[in-house]
Amino acid sequence: MKMKVQLLLFLGALGAPLGGQAAETSHAPAMPESVAESVHPAVPAAGRVTRAQFTGAVKNLEPLDSLMTLSNDQTRIVYFTEIQDMAGQTVIHRWEYNGKVMAEIPFKVGAVHWRVYSTKTLDPSWVGEWKASVVDAAGGSLSVNTFTYTKATETHSPPAAKTSSTPAQ
Repeated sequence: MKMKVQLLLFLGALGAPLGGQAAETSHAPAMPESVAESVHPAVPAAGRVTRAQFTGAVKNLEPLDSLMTLSNDQTRIVYFTEIQDMAGQTVIHRWEYNGKVMAEIPFKVGAVHWRVYSTKTLDPSWVGEWKASVVDAAGGSLSVNTFTYTKATETHSPPAAKTSSTPAQ
């Protein structure tokens, strides 16, 4: 089964899009170590993550809401991050489900003030705890956020009110 992971890069300081990239990954797309090493040398990050959150959508380079839970009647979630003082460095969005790495999306930070988000399409059967991390080139976590993917509750209409009638006498 395939899940889509989209990565869009934006220059947050000017509020103008810089570019974008989309990737489709398989069920467990963790990068082999040899590939990971070639993508980002082991250099500790000098900057920091100033904002990181799950959201339903991003508009004008800003998250529209903040999600801590998502029901499985919805299958798309966005991980938004804002990064400061890491221009030129490679950073990864790492998505984990119940402790298993489901995707690692590397991106190069293009400016001093940089906003980026990745979009995850979830299978409705993947209920449980999800975690997304911003990971630096040395493998250190700069930010970790979690949300719970829950089973949607079925909505039932309340039972009809019972009426009683007494026969006319």
